[in-house]
Amino acid sequence: MDLFVYPMSSEFATTWLPAVFVPLIGLITPAVFIVLVGRYITATD
Repeated sequence: MDLFVYPMSSEFATTWLPAVFVPLIGLITPAVFIVLVGRYITATD
């Protein structure tokens, strides 16, 4: 089954969107926050 042939249905969206956004919010957002805070702390005036 080729996923690009069929339009996105609601079943497809409810199955795969949480698998995409949970790592995005749970891993990438804290990593970006830690990097930004670290740059702010170590910045010299």
